[in-house]
Amino acid sequence: MRIVFFGTGPFAIPALERLHAASGVHPLLRVVTRPDRPQARGRKVSPTPVRRRASELGIACDAPETANDPVYLDSLAALAPDLFLVADYGEMLRKRIRELPAVGIFNLHGSLLPRWRGAAPVVHAILAGERETGVTLFRIERGLDSGPVVDMEKLTIGELETAGELEARLARAGADLIERNLPRFASGSLRETPQDDSQATPAPKIEKSAAQIDWTAPAEQVARQVRAYNPWPGAFSLIRGERTIFLRARPIGAEVQGTEPPGSVVSVARDAFCVRCGQGAIEVLELQREGKAPLEAAAYLRGRPLQPGDRFEQQGART
Repeated sequence: MRIVFFGTGPFAIPALERLHAASGVHPLLRVVTRPDRPQARGRKVSPTPVRRRASELGIACDAPETANDPVYLDSLAALAPDLFLVADYGEMLRKRIRELPAVGIFNLHGSLLPRWRGAAPVVHAILAGERETGVTLFRIERGLDSGPVVDMEKLTIGELETAGELEARLARAGADLIERNLPRFASGSLRETPQDDSQATPAPKIEKSAAQIDWTAPAEQVARQVRAYNPWPGAFSLIRGERTIFLRARPIGAEVQGTEPPGSVVSVARDAFCVRCGQGAIEVLELQREGKAPLEAAAYLRGRPLQPGDRFEQQGART
């Protein structure tokens, strides 16, 4: 088969590497990624993770402003592709591009579809407290993540696993799915199972404002928020006016003694500290001061000592 791969972010890199390894049998004709964009605070224009990796592997990589551009589609059609594979690309692909490859166009998605259709399936799975998720390979159709399923792989979500850690594992599982199904694509022996739309749940894009910690929520919910928003946008709160990002924490189920308001530090140990929530408390294990490197709680406490009664607050709250 003659393959074109569409990808942009880190989730797509294991699949790209697996396709490159298989290119002796199934030629990888081209990689398509999103255009270079300004990154981080300096706004320096940088290539996408997929473009950087494709360059390292010596694979031709295009970055059109839109892959749906008619002129660009003509250039893809001239390659006479058999199969388009997509992972973490970042643009809706319209009818004409979907009709170009002889076998079809298929996408890797970081959930067990039809659950968590949308831009942020990993974050929403953790926020919902799910114990299991996975990655799905499916045919792209007009609807959002709604096409028939080719294959899927289930994974258990770790108790303290962050969204970044889980997404990395899902990316590797997605590469396995592609490798497992290349012979089926080539032989025409794919089995495609329609999704049950009645079981679909949305996983919309996360807004930065959602990452501010609501300390009146139960400890379990706060701990999930910390995990789900690591690495981005980072669950945060303020102490003494300074923004602090919480990177790893676990809930304490037992009732916490005292009458301090939510957000109050209730105990401090050498390598961790506990913050009261609406119900229970969280034990903070890793965090980051604004503009500084991530630190384990022990190192953070050496630089900014805390004591019971100190309070983390929401932005705009009165002290």
